Amino acid sequence: MNCACFIDLGAAKLDYESYSLLLEEVGAKYEQVKFYGYNAKKNGDFNPYIREVGAEVALPLHNRKKVRVDIRQVVDSVACACKNANIDAILLVCAEVDALPMISAIKAQGKKVFIGVESESPVSDRCDACYIIKKTFKETKEAAAEKRDFLPYTGIERDEDDGMNDVREKLQAALDKKAAQKTPSVKDEKDEELVKLLSKYF
Repeated sequence: MNCACFIDLGAAKLDYESYSLLLEEVGAKYEQVKFYGYNAKKNGDFNPYIREVGAEVALPLHNRKKVRVDIRQVVDSVACACKNANIDAILLVCAEVDALPMISAIKAQGKKVFIGVESESPVSDRCDACYIIKKTFKETKEAAAEKRDFLPYTGIERDEDDGMNDVREKLQAALDKKAAQKTPSVKDEKDEELVKLLSKYF
């Protein structure tokens, strides 16, 4: 089965691995591929594939509303269905709003319509096959760091899965270390805040 792909990268926030899994699941021969909303920085993982298959790229429209279908995707997919007798099916990843006329126009030309979506919807029911996109985003070091909390005044990192007993032990260790470094006559407002914090929550 020969298939053309018209993929809006912003519609489902696709990365290349998710896209390749989608292609594998559909299992067709891909004669034409075009990406919409491509951003060289955000979608850099697609670059080797784009060069390899000679895929077309449409840059984002500055005035495009986020919830609407890219009109270029509509025109390209319908034109492909009308002009290419060797194409049996068209794979779409698109915004769902206003997608039904595009799907109907493609099917009117006797082509099958496959759609990749994040979750099933009424639009999915109008297509010949619906594929749920598998998200495979890899967590960056920066994103992982954002998930770590710093307890007030201590510099202690707390992972999301730390138990409260572990947090309490770390706080107590920090207090003991501070106390060992100072004479009793020296007062530290930060230490007082730690004591208050410990008393309040433990």
